[in-house]
Amino acid sequence: MTATANPDGLRPSRIRGGSPNSAGANEYPIASGYNSNIFNGDIVTNAAGYVNVLATTTDKAMGVFIGCRYVVNGEPKWSDFWTAGTSASDAYAMVVDNPQATFVVQADASCSIGDINSQNFQVALGAGSTVTGRSGFALDASTRTTGSAMLRPIAVVDEPGNDINVAAERAFPKLEVRIVRHVDAYISADASAN
Repeated sequence: MTATANPDGLRPSRIRGGSPNSAGANEYPIASGYNSNIFNGDIVTNAAGYVNVLATTTDKAMGVFIGCRYVVNGEPKWSDFWTAGTSASDAYAMVVDNPQATFVVQADASCSIGDINSQNFQVALGAGSTVTGRSGFALDASTRTTGSAMLRPIAVVDEPGNDINVAAERAFPKLEVRIVRHVDAYISADASAN
């Protein structure tokens, strides 16, 4: 139910204009000892060839982190999230990096149907959970703008308890979004008035 805030990052939904998500992802290296947690559903960036968690909303996104693999003492490991400071060789992040990919994310406050396909929003960089491995990122509803921002909502998620036209259900709506500020989005424009 979206009357309760429970942000858990961005979840892959589909390729825009296509069918439901196939979970297609590419691997990118993580520096051994990288000292920040990267949670499943976090937006990630590229820093000197390595995956880093999004630290400032003005960075360009590489995509969304969905897990990693690495080797510790000769033993391969797989995880839903990267634990800060992990000393490992052959560390790779799995990243949904298609600029046409869409994601489901919860807003941290109320949004309206008028925001869909007409407003852009930044990301609330919430802390993830080392218990579940899930991100704490959310759509930051207070940053609504027709200017440049990280996310653009393109639809309201069609599920019970998420009707944006019902006041009790729109307090923290789940929205389908696309990443506007993506490293491979060669056309980047501000929102336009309809």
